[in-house]
Amino acid sequence: MEKNNKTQNLNVRDWIILSTTMIAAVLTILALVWQVRPSSGIVSATFLLMLSFIFFVNSVSTNSKAHYEARAGNMPEDQINKFVTFAEYSFGFGFTLVITAFSILGYKYLLDFVGRELYVLFLPIVFLLTAWVIILIYNSINYSGKVFKGLRSLKRNLWILLEIACLVFIIFDYFEIIIIP
Repeated sequence: MEKNNKTQNLNVRDWIILSTTMIAAVLTILALVWQVRPSSGIVSATFLLMLSFIFFVNSVSTNSKAHYEARAGNMPEDQINKFVTFAEYSFGFGFTLVITAFSILGYKYLLDFVGRELYVLFLPIVFLLTAWVIILIYNSINYSGKVFKGLRSLKRNLWILLEIACLVFIIFDYFEIIIIP
């Protein structure tokens, strides 16, 4: 009975609200960005934001499914936890896509506004470094007492690698080695 009671109290409502808010934010950003487009980078940013939309919608539906099944008591707790984990991965990947799109957009808007000045490159670098510091702090709190477990988190490492790849593309774009469409 205690195990069933634990399942009944599964809390995913905050994640549903947060994911729904991210859906609204992504759609708003897309609408605003297309009103005043940067000279380039709009294609890449739109692609990333549209993909993030899919992942946020999946997060809402998966968390809703987990919430429903936990309340109904028709599904084993380990299967409900798999849905919650899938929703967490989906939300995190969607958020990574938003961060990379913001990095590209901020860089491209600043590049259009002030030209190819070195401090234009600082915006995406500082933006991403700030996100990484926050992730490090979160991991140290989340995995306190578990030495290096936070550093071994596959999902967070994958997300950071994608953000590093984005930063490399931005640096290449700045030095005109490649151009971000």
